[in-house]
Amino acid sequence: MKQFAKPKCLYVIGNGFDLWHDIPSKFSDFKSYVSENAPEVFEEVETYLPAGDEWNQLEQALAEMDVEALIDNLGHFMASYGADDWSDSGHHDFQYEVDNCVERLSTGLKHQFANWIRGIPIPNHLEVERRLKTLDPEAYYLTFNYTPTLQSVYGIDSRRVCFIHGNAAVKDEELILGHAWSPTVRPSLNNREDVEEMDVRMYEANEIIDGYFSSTFKRSAELIQKHAHFFDQLSDVEQVVVLGHSLSEVDSEYFAALLKVPSLTAAGWIVACRSLSAWPDKLIDLQRLGIPTQRTTAVIWDSL
Repeated sequence: MKQFAKPKCLYVIGNGFDLWHDIPSKFSDFKSYVSENAPEVFEEVETYLPAGDEWNQLEQALAEMDVEALIDNLGHFMASYGADDWSDSGHHDFQYEVDNCVERLSTGLKHQFANWIRGIPIPNHLEVERRLKTLDPEAYYLTFNYTPTLQSVYGIDSRRVCFIHGNAAVKDEELILGHAWSPTVRPSLNNREDVEEMDVRMYEANEIIDGYFSSTFKRSAELIQKHAHFFDQLSDVEQVVVLGHSLSEVDSEYFAALLKVPSLTAAGWIVACRSLSAWPDKLIDLQRLGIPTQRTTAVIWDSL
């Protein structure tokens, strides 16, 4: 990244920023896309992930796959060794079906997500119906979005923007979608006292499911390290403006990294709200993330 003069302002951008600009980037839009374009993936999500009616909890739900339901629904592929129609050729049928299911919930879902994101229409500054009046072109931007809205609508220099989860405008760049449960704190499904007595097919299926939880983990620490140069440029920031970020637990590690920068702990934080009635809940979220609430202020989107 080109070394600009250290900025006085940092914007933290979330999906609410795109939604305010009437960009169809809701998870419910993604749900409709998957339903139409990948019905098998859609059915797996609906069956095994508690993503909510509108899929608003999709990322968190990746960590809460209903393993018991998966095993129950596929158990008929694990025939008894004493069955009349048993043959060695069916020894891996159960594991094969489990693998197919978790593949659709991990790689398959991410593939559909990337395709959907890259197909979202982004307006330019002439097409957009409303724009913020006060966006600082000299600031730095930490965006959790994948879309080039900052560049297309506001002409922000891409070198001032950190796409922490990937930039959809860059062909073949990975777009990060995942949960926050680290594999290091999640015990293996085979970590049980009766493991020596388990059917080998169940043992292998559990290994496959363990691999799913690992592959869908959002490796925030690695992403922070990858973009360390961006965080290093924030030492003179005096104001942080949060536009459209949900302040959810799934991204807490990034806010922890921001607060390791002394200037950001001492900075004033401005949080955009649709209405002031949302502010009490926002304050709870800010406190949970460790942001000093005595230096936070709510502003209404339409006043920006």
